[in-house]
Amino acid sequence: MMLKLYHAPGSNSARILWLLEELGTEREVVVVKYPRNDGSEADPRNPHPHGFTPALEHDGHLVSETAAIALYLTDLHPEAEVGVPGGHALRGAYLTWLFYQVGLTEPLVYMEGKGLLAQDPAMCGLNQSMMQHIRHTLARGPYLLGQRFTAADILFMSLFETARPLLGGCPIIDAYLVRADRPARRRALALDC
Repeated sequence: MMLKLYHAPGSNSARILWLLEELGTEREVVVVKYPRNDGSEADPRNPHPHGFTPALEHDGHLVSETAAIALYLTDLHPEAEVGVPGGHALRGAYLTWLFYQVGLTEPLVYMEGKGLLAQDPAMCGLNQSMMQHIRHTLARGPYLLGQRFTAADILFMSLFETARPLLGGCPIIDAYLVRADRPARRRALALDC
């Protein structure tokens, strides 16, 4: 059965479009609307439990949440080398960065954008430590896993591009974002409508 991605233009599912382009896999893209703060309801066609995107169907199974989908797809297509297969020396680092992005980095960037970090010194300190860790890792780069570009980079690059004004002046992140200009990303951007 073909992969079916539920996608809302301009949402986090654009990251999965980019990943699918990197993988070169056939898929069906179902454009849906997701609930917003204006009281709009979720699209009834979208199987995500909360109506958000991305959601992915494959062989009758649903996978939701960005990092889970990224891991699922890269494990499904190891030949594309955008993931790291089990047993490989970089697997632990790959899994760590995937979940670091969705579990720590994205929430802290969101909190920064809402001005919430200024109200919580502990979280502000965690944010500073996190960004220092990311900058240190990218300084050894060019990617999170050194020379190897992975789906974790897609998640971080997408977030950092959107949140660039919140990250302050940082030549290391600017150089990292320049490396995001990949043919697969450009194809995905053309599809994100």
